[in-house]
Amino acid sequence: MPGYHAKKRLGQNFLKSDSIIQRIIETLDIKPGDTVVEVGPGRGALTLPLSKTNARIIAVEFDRDMMGYLGKLLRGYDNVSIVNADFLTWEPADSDLNRFKLVGNLPFNLSSPVMEWTARHAESIDRAVFMVQKEVAERICSVPGGKDWSPLGIFTQLVYDARLAFEVGPENFSPPPKVMSAVIELTPRQDVTEAVTPEFETLVRASFRQRRKQLVNNLVPDPVADGAALREILAELNLPASIRAEELSISDFFKLTRRLTARTLL
Repeated sequence: MPGYHAKKRLGQNFLKSDSIIQRIIETLDIKPGDTVVEVGPGRGALTLPLSKTNARIIAVEFDRDMMGYLGKLLRGYDNVSIVNADFLTWEPADSDLNRFKLVGNLPFNLSSPVMEWTARHAESIDRAVFMVQKEVAERICSVPGGKDWSPLGIFTQLVYDARLAFEVGPENFSPPPKVMSAVIELTPRQDVTEAVTPEFETLVRASFRQRRKQLVNNLVPDPVADGAALREILAELNLPASIRAEELSISDFFKLTRRLTARTLL
C-alpha cells in the first residue's frame, strides 16, 4: 500500500507470501455458505483471496487509516463487509451472525485477548485459524507436563482442540518480525462438560504465578489462606504436595477447584 507504513504501536507485520496465504485458507476449510470473520485485515493480503471464495466475509479492522484503501481494494465484492471497530469489543450479533469461521494474523500484544474472545464465543465458531508468534502457538497447543503448559493453553483447550498447523518464517512478512510465527487451528470440542467458574479461573491463574514454584507456594496465602488444608486436599486427590502447576491436567484443576470451593477455601 503506497504511502502507508506498518504501525509499531499496533504490532503490524503484514503477511506478503501468497503460498502462506493459500495454506491458511486451506486450513480454514471454507465450505459453500460459510461466513468468515477476519481479525485485522490490514492491507487485505488475506481478505482479497478470501473474498474470491464466495463465502460471506466480514473484515474487522481497528486502524481507521486502512478503511479507504480496503474499500477500494475490495470494491466489486458484494460478499465482503469491512467494519471499522475494535475486534475485542465487537460482537457477532452486531452483524447478524449466528455461526462463522474466524481467521487472522494476530499481533503479539493482542494474541491473548483475541484467544479469550474466541473462547467466550466458542458456541458460535465452527473453526478458527490464527497466525501468532511461535512461542504463543506452543503455549496454546501445549500439554500438561510440558514447559509451555499455561493458563492460555488451558482456557483455550477447555473449549477447543488446538493444533499447530505449520510454522512461518520472518521473511514472509513486511516488515519482517524478529521471531518465528506459526499458524494454529482451533476446532470446537464436542465433549465440553464443565463450566468455567470465577473460582476455577482464579485458581488456574494463581497456580502459574511463578512457574518454578511449587503449587502450594503459589496458592498460599492468596487465594488459599490455609496451606495445611490445601496439602490435605492434594493428598486426597493423590497429588504430591511438591507438585507444580505445569504437572496438573485440566481435570486436576477442576477437581482441586471443587474441593477447595466445597470447603470454602477458595
